Formats: sequence, C-alpha cells, structure tokens
Amino acid sequence: MAKTFLGYRRPNGTVGVRNWVAVISIMDNCNPVTRAIANAVEGTIPVTTLFVRGQIGQDLELAFDSLAGMGSNPNIAAVLLIGLEEKSTEEVARRIRPSGKPVEAIHLQPHGTINTIAEGSRRALRMVREASSVRREPCPTSALIIGVECGGSDTTSGLTCNPTIGRMADRLIDDGGSVIISETAEFVGAEHLFAARAVDASVASAFRAAVAAMEDMAVRRGVNMRDSQPAPDNKRGGLTTVEEKALGAQAKSGTRPLVGVLGYGQAPVRKGLHFMDAPSAAVENLTAFAIGGCQLICFGTGVGNPIGNMIAPTIKVCGNANTLRTMRDNIDVDVSAIFESSARIADLGDDLFDYVAEVGSGTCVTSEVLNVRETVVSRFERSL
Repeated sequence: MAKTFLGYRRPNGTVGVRNWVAVISIMDNCNPVTRAIANAVEGTIPVTTLFVRGQIGQDLELAFDSLAGMGSNPNIAAVLLIGLEEKSTEEVARRIRPSGKPVEAIHLQPHGTINTIAEGSRRALRMVREASSVRREPCPTSALIIGVECGGSDTTSGLTCNPTIGRMADRLIDDGGSVIISETAEFVGAEHLFAARAVDASVASAFRAAVAAMEDMAVRRGVNMRDSQPAPDNKRGGLTTVEEKALGAQAKSGTRPLVGVLGYGQAPVRKGLHFMDAPSAAVENLTAFAIGGCQLICFGTGVGNPIGNMIAPTIKVCGNANTLRTMRDNIDVDVSAIFESSARIADLGDDLFDYVAEVGSGTCVTSEVLNVRETVVSRFERSL
C-alpha cells in the first residue's frame, strides 16, 4: 500500500511539507531588509541572493527564474518580494503568479530602509496569519520530489548512508514519487554506468553530454579534475580516486531507471528518477533542488557537512561512527549500525523512507531547528 503523509495542498495541485511565507530579496542590496523583516515576523523565512543588479543576458534570466522557482516551491504558502525598484521585482513576480499563491512586493527606493522594514513586517504579519489557516491533510508520497545529495564524503559514504538513501529513493519511486540526483562533477569516471540506466538513448545522450560539457569547461579553464576531486576532506576520509567517489555518490540514486535530464533548477515533468545538471558545491546544489520544486532533501555525509537548505528541509544521514560523535547535533539519521553491527541497508532504507514521511508531516530536522541553512543562486556568466 502506498504511503501517505500530512501535507499542504496548493492551488496548482502541488503539495508542501512546510507552510512558510518567503521574504525574497530581488538583489543583494535588499538582503539586510529581507533578513530584518524575517527576523521580526515568525512564520517567515528569508531567501537572499547575490548580485542580480548588473547581471546580463542568460545569467540574469537564470537569476530571475531561480528566485521565482524558490517562491513557487510547494513549501511556500505566500511570497513577499523585497526589491530596489519595480521593474526587476515584477520580472520575478510574474514568474511566481502561475503557482496561484499570493505575491506582494515592496521597494526600497520610494520608502528607505526603516519604512520598508516596517511596511514589509506589516504585510508579512498579515500573510502569515492568512497562511496559518491552511491545514495539513493526508497526501500520497507520489506528490513528493526529493533531492538526494552527499557532502563530506568518505569511505563510509558509499557503503552506508548513500545506499541507504538509494533504498529510500527506490521506495519513493515505486510509490509514484520523484527523485533528483545532481552534482555533475561527482559522476566523472563512472558516468557510463549511470548512463546505462537511462530509459532510452536520448536520455542517456543528454546525461553524457552534461558530464562532457562540465569536463570540457574544466579543460578550457586549465583545471585538472583530479586535483579537485576527491576534495581534501574526501581524501582524509579515505577516498583515493574520482572513480571511487563517483561510485559512492551514485549509490544514493538507488536502482531505478533514469527517466529524465534536467537543466539547473528545472522542475521534472514526469515521475521517476531524474538527473539535474548543477554544480557540486552543497549550498549551490541544495538551492538548485529547491528551485526545481523539491520539498525535501536527503543528504548523506561521511566526515560531516552541517548545511541545510532554507526552503527544502534537509535530512542528514551518516554512517561514520566518529562523525556521529563529533557532529551528533547535525545528524538526523544514524546508519552506523551497517558497520558497527549487523544492520541491513534495505531495512535502514525502509526506516529512512518512513522518516521522510514523518518530516513531510511536520517533524523538524536539525538544520531547521539550529537554523544552519543557506541559499545561493549559481552564476554562469560575468556581470557588467
């Protein structure tokens, strides 16, 4: 029988696992006001960004689409945009409106900092009160899109936390849900194995092209991938080659077929396992997941990485007993029993699937409680 969780149904048919009002900066010079409003009003989250002003071409469009994607995420009940002036703010607002959720804006230039904080706080107060009238109701796990991530990887990652996440991914997909794996650089050396799981030649070709483009970019910039992968903390954790790291990273995708290849921050249009072409740095990649509509993220870590996403609750899974001692406060799910005793990956993966439903129903994860959360939109061109 398919599993259910208690979620928030949105006007466009999606389902949220949280019910926040997002206060979103349109550009970097609005960030202090955005944070001040969010600090003043319980039930809001600040979504800040870098640059935007001075960005051009495709990079500017990507920035607008990314901010709108986060505002459109099912975990957001309503959006308050904080802009410098009206034109750039409207570019984001019109991209959010199709989601059907309330969108309001206030601008710094006509009001100044103090008045903008005051008026923004009043609006956020009203929006939170309205959002609080929405009630959770039973929803199928097929409504979930979950991003799978790993960071601070070591020798335990590919043997414990990542395959445990992979088992959860299989369970979710079998229930009709969707899973997105990303971090393009993490596939180098084993991309042929992942491509073999594609449902058809076009999907396999698109995936290979994404990895090849990333490698070509590194070559053009004079970067040796083997100098940066594995990273220094990966090496301290015992990983020796890019191939070894790639095999462990892929384990978190489970075993189901690859049905689609997504661009940066692109939302899937069909159910199943997808690959998203996005940078490997954790904060960037988690942000790309949130832009693409992920309501939850499962993040496997070996030597430790505490960061979570502001919009998509990030479940930290670890199988390294040493890290579980030193970073216990940052870990949600302990799978060290795979090494320390006789626990089976399949059983712990099933437990993780159950925990995903609990978090979807409102159980808080550590990065939410500690507010160890960050957002950053990737850049691909230079500003003027």
